[in-house]
Amino acid sequence: MSPQFQTIAALVVVGLVAAWFIRRSLVRKKNPGCGSDCACAPDPLKAHLKK
Repeated sequence: MSPQFQTIAALVVVGLVAAWFIRRSLVRKKNPGCGSDCACAPDPLKAHLKK
């Protein structure tokens, strides 16, 4: 491969990764806060504990 092709290919890859990171940072999360494994109690458990 020629050095020019490698340079262009590397720039394309870096551009795609940068676009992916930007898109990922701008997209709203569907369930912010306790949507993952954050050790927060689920709503039914919270309701049971308040009783």
